[in-house]
Amino acid sequence: MRTLRIVPHLRSSVVEEMPPDQALLFTSERDDTDVSLYAHRDVRPFSWPALVRALRDPELELLEVAEPLWTAEWVRALRYAVLARLLRPRFPRSRRRVAVATYAIENLDAHDRLRRFPDRPLLGPVVSRLRLLATGASMLLLDAVVFGTTGAAENHRRAFGWALRRTRHAVLPPRLGPCSVCGPVDGAGEREPTVLFLGTPSERKGFGSLMAAWELSGATDRGWRLLVADPEGAREHDGLPTGVTVRVAPPRAEVHALLRTAAVVAMPSVRRPGWREQIGLPLVEGLAHGCRVVTTTETGLAPDLGDHPQVVLTAPGDVDDLADGLRRAMAPAPAGMSAYSGHTKGDVVAWWLDAVGARRGT
Repeated sequence: MRTLRIVPHLRSSVVEEMPPDQALLFTSERDDTDVSLYAHRDVRPFSWPALVRALRDPELELLEVAEPLWTAEWVRALRYAVLARLLRPRFPRSRRRVAVATYAIENLDAHDRLRRFPDRPLLGPVVSRLRLLATGASMLLLDAVVFGTTGAAENHRRAFGWALRRTRHAVLPPRLGPCSVCGPVDGAGEREPTVLFLGTPSERKGFGSLMAAWELSGATDRGWRLLVADPEGAREHDGLPTGVTVRVAPPRAEVHALLRTAAVVAMPSVRRPGWREQIGLPLVEGLAHGCRVVTTTETGLAPDLGDHPQVVLTAPGDVDDLADGLRRAMAPAPAGMSAYSGHTKGDVVAWWLDAVGARRGT
């Protein structure tokens, strides 16, 4: 085991992308997690004894923790990092210092993310400023940072540029190529006239806008359907427009099958107080399976995907623009190549290991 990753909320895609020589501890599981994926992988629930055992491994070089702007998890991450710093030298066979790294994708402005007491004109700015400074200072514990989007990198540089100057960092957007489970896609193959919505039908995921845009687009009259794959099924799905169906808690294998056959994935995210789309797993998985994707400029990947022939960017919350985007996505994709260059989780881990090795002078 060369790297250890501590994941706050485990989901199937995290296990699928695990690089070799990585162990994974998780503190909770998402509803879409397929436990059968754990077989023959070093994946287990988090506990303090499990963390201590992992830190005893003489081959361990790097600890990956949650990102700083995930504030509740960052407090826990600091505990893990401090424990690694304190315990590692005490283990007789573990002389190598464990580096600490994070993968940052938070796209909501750091000042908004850390703002407190907005209705208190005197106390609010002081507390918010102190939280900003404390977060930046705590980032000095990090040896390396990889930003998953250009938007996330710019966000962190605006707020924490002074701290990042002391830390090796790079922007490595996720790979949008063939799915690691399903393999390459036959680009000439026929696709079903289906628009796929993956995730909980919520306001921040733009579900209401999507329903309105779906009716406006006239897609049903042209033989299209919209399939909602809801991992939780916590809400009623009455009164949906014609042509819209729901599948509740589909198994991971079925999700892959839906992505292999659907023509379009819709991810019309809308910014909400305290939340902004970071990357969007449906966007990544849709492109990895050969789907066209309709999304909004809220995703942190928007600056990188402007020329991507498989992506249709729309204005967040604009029903007319989203309806037009759906119609464009249902048409054949324009010819052309994108300048986008993506990276696997293995690429990210390899960059971290090279970066911390250079920092050590090894």
